[in-house]
Amino acid sequence: MNQTAETAQSETSFFRKHRGIIYQAVLLMALWLILSGRFGLEPIIYGLLSVGAVVWLNFATGTVPMKTGETVSGQCINVYRLIIYTFWLVIEIIKSGFFVAYLILHPKMPINPMIVRFQTKLPNPLARVILGNSITLTPGTLTLDIQEDYFTVHAIVDEVEEDLVSGNMEARVGRLYLQECKAEEMCTDITILDSAVSAKQVVKYKGGSD
Repeated sequence: MNQTAETAQSETSFFRKHRGIIYQAVLLMALWLILSGRFGLEPIIYGLLSVGAVVWLNFATGTVPMKTGETVSGQCINVYRLIIYTFWLVIEIIKSGFFVAYLILHPKMPINPMIVRFQTKLPNPLARVILGNSITLTPGTLTLDIQEDYFTVHAIVDEVEEDLVSGNMEARVGRLYLQECKAEEMCTDITILDSAVSAKQVVKYKGGSD
């Protein structure tokens, strides 16, 4: 009886210890099958080999120091919140896609390309990688550079830039690792490095002064 209980406890602790790898392998294999559209033995074998290589690489890079005293695998991600975040991100990508299409099809194309730099309060490097990729996946914004806690991002209009620095996306990514994250505290030290409108105003000013 005691041996059965110990075996069950050992299996539970094994699952808890490796659940991140198990979830990752299952999701990647499902994605492989969906994208390939083939369910025969050969594509499944190739899929298993590919998924195994990716999981191994992710596991190996988890201990690579991103900077002094900080590694990727510092905190466990909340899988349930990750699923909710994925749905939210897909909706945001669709909404932003329609908004960018509207801007492109508008006769006056009312865009104001700009480069904005801000500091984030995300807790670890992997959270910053998730944020950088989420920004790039969302139409209208593109992550240009990440230097420690500082992000440099290209935004297509003012509304997109304001939404970006509101801290909403940063807080949602932060909640994947932390219990609580306030949006107004996640994005600080915001600087507009370059803007098409300000550049035109400078040119106009110089032209008027001549």
